[in-house]
This record gives sequence, C-alpha cells and structure tokens, in this order.
Amino acid sequence: MRRPRIAMVGGGSFSWMPHILKDIMLKPGLERADIRLLDLNLEAAEIVAAVGRRYIADWSLGAVLHATTDADEALDGADAVVITISTGGLDAMAHDLRIPEKYGIFATVGDTVGPGGWARGLRNIPVFASLARQIQKHAPDAFILNYTNPMSTLTATLCAVSRQPVVGLCHGLFENLRTLIRVFKLKGEEEISADYCGLNHFFWMTDFRIKGRPGYPLLRARLRGGKRLDDLVRDAYVDAHGHSSVRRLVASELFEEYGYLPYLGDRHTCEFFSRYLAPDDKRLRPYGIVRTFIEDRRRKLAQARQRALDIAAGRQKVEKKASRETAADIIAARVLNQDLPNVGQISNLPIGAVVETPGMVNAMGFRPVACGAMPQPLANLTMPHAVNQMAIVEAGLEGNWEKAYAALAGDPLCSHLTIPQVRKMGRALLEANRKHLPQFFARRK
Repeated sequence: MRRPRIAMVGGGSFSWMPHILKDIMLKPGLERADIRLLDLNLEAAEIVAAVGRRYIADWSLGAVLHATTDADEALDGADAVVITISTGGLDAMAHDLRIPEKYGIFATVGDTVGPGGWARGLRNIPVFASLARQIQKHAPDAFILNYTNPMSTLTATLCAVSRQPVVGLCHGLFENLRTLIRVFKLKGEEEISADYCGLNHFFWMTDFRIKGRPGYPLLRARLRGGKRLDDLVRDAYVDAHGHSSVRRLVASELFEEYGYLPYLGDRHTCEFFSRYLAPDDKRLRPYGIVRTFIEDRRRKLAQARQRALDIAAGRQKVEKKASRETAADIIAARVLNQDLPNVGQISNLPIGAVVETPGMVNAMGFRPVACGAMPQPLANLTMPHAVNQMAIVEAGLEGNWEKAYAALAGDPLCSHLTIPQVRKMGRALLEANRKHLPQFFARRK
C-alpha cells in the first residue's frame, strides 16, 4: 500500500514542526507517512527531521522523513501540503513593528492586521502565489493547509491562484474552549458545543452550551456580584506564547459592550481596534497588554531550536500525545475550525473574504458550515477588516501601489493618521521590504 505523502513547506520551523510531525505520525492511518521537510535552511530542516526520527524510534512508528531544499522533490506526488513559512523572517518583522511606532501605532503582535499585517501579507503574497503554482504542477491532487499569518490574506492568495482545496488553520478557538473547560470544571471539549464566526484572530462565540445547557446564562450567573470576565479567566487562560498572567481586560470590555465572547487572546484581538494601540503606547497600560518584541521572538526561537536538538539527541523526552493543532485531523478528515473564502457561510460579510467558521473536510475538499448572519454590531466591527484583507490580496497579486495604500488607509489602526502620513508610512514599509516585493519594485524605474 502506498504511503501517504505529506510535504511540509517551512519544514525547518522549530516552533511548528516538532508538534505537527508528532500529531501526524500519531494519527491512525498516517503513522507510515512519507514526510518531506522543505526549507531554504537545510540545517534547520535536518534538525527537525532528527526530531521526527526520534519519535519514530521511541514509539516504533513506520513513518519516513526527508529534509530538502528542492521544492520539486518535496512536492512531487504529495497528498497534502502544510505551509508554515515567514518570508523575510524576524529581520523583516522588525520593520513591521518599528516603522509604525514612528506613527503612533504600537502593535502587540503585528502579524495579522494593521501596518504590520499589511506589510507581512504583501511580502508573502508573491511567495504564496508561486507555491500555489508549484503545487499545482507537482501535486495536483493535494490538499493545501496554511498556518502562516496573516492567515486570511495568505489563504485568500492561495485560493485566488490555485484550483485545489485550500484551508487556513488556527488554534484560537481551542484556546477559548480550554478556558471554558477550566471555568466550568469540565472533563473536555465534548461537553461544550459552540457557534462561532468572524475572521482569524477576530472571531466571536455567538452561542455555546455547557453539557447541553445554554452557556451564556451560566456564564453570567458566575459573574454576579460585580465580577468581570477577567476575574473568571485570569487563571484559566494560557495563550500560545505562554502568557498566563496577562489580564483579559480587552475581552472583558468587549463582552460587556457586545454581549458575546471574542477570541480571548487580547494581544491579537486588540489589534483590530485603534483605541488600544494608538496614538501612543500609554493606551496599552490600563489593559495590561504585553507586546511581543523582536528580541523576545529571537530568544524564543533559540529556545525552540535548542529544545529540538535536545529531543533529537534523546536528552528531552516528549509525551506520546497529540497537540490540539488540526493539520493531522484534516489529513485524516473530520469536522474542524476552518478559515475559508466566504461563500455565504456568514451572510452579512463580503463574498470571497476568508472567514473563520466550523467546516468539514472529505475527499471533495473543504466545506464550510453555514452560520447565517453575524449579529449586526459584530459585523460592523468585522467588515472593514474583511474588505481590507481582500484589497491587500488584490494589490499584492497585481503589484498595485495605489490599491496597497488604499488598503492601509482603510485599516482602523491608521484612523488617527492623515492620508499623507499613511502613504509615507506605507512607502517606508514597502522600501524596507523591497527585496521581498518584486511585484512592486521590479516594474518601477
């Protein structure tokens, strides 16, 4: 029987690949997978491959791994392609954070919306468009799974160029579910059912049930006596970067104002509003929001690399247990949280915008679950970002400066700036990313 063949684009990612590999090889039906780790940094891919081989040896698995810099070799005949790359790396991301600070925008993460998400999207778009064409040539039957941020923008890019099944994946929903498990002292996710919709890093739980009982009345009962949402989740929430002590005052404020739970990751959610990050960093302080600086990311990357080396050498043992990432689940096929182009699953957001809802996967591809209309106040908050993400994709594929500037000017984080200031900031970001933007600079004199 032919082995399932899986290509990992960005196979040298120390942050993502060790646990995605573990998930895949522990999934029934995928334990014999032929996994190709594609990365420009062969040394990093070889280290990750060594981690995978340690899993194989320790757990008597039948998978095989191969690290390569050759895209044709990695993609050839793949059944699934998983993408975890970041064009320009941390050096480019440093510009995404530093330049907007001069204009009073103090991003906390800077990889989804705002000037940082805009620049990161534009420099990744040509790479993703090229990848889509390579996958079409070498693996025309493959599913494409994207983990790279900005999730909505880059998943939309793949969908615009490729005719193959494409989906964006994020663990934000599962962070909310883990928090509810702890708040209500549940055994697991099976005791929660939830309706949710929105954008990546900006979804809302429009309804949920706990053991079959309506969840919002139960939640409000726990908030009696003047408690805030933060008082319940402060000790229950741990985000992907390990921030457990950070208060969830943005989520508390949004819940009190709109009556629905947002994504509880305040560091992401706050970036969809200007009032938390601009026009100076004093706005952050009352909410206890922690910014992730490039120095922090470099340190965490070094730690992740050392951990991979320790696992590969047998100095650090890993629990034989899958994580909550969904790549392996999708490859094995089941109902999941998915970022897909809107074909009506959220009826009052633009058709074609990549939205986050429940979805299903089978041999025919990815199928979103219809959620109907978002509550109108939530749709009003979401609409500018959905429109802008579509505009960024269009500008990035065309190399159109004016469309790019218009998308940046339309971002709520830039609402305190004049149009000339937006254009000056945008030009600085594009110049800083010049070597990653052939679609903008190759045709200019």
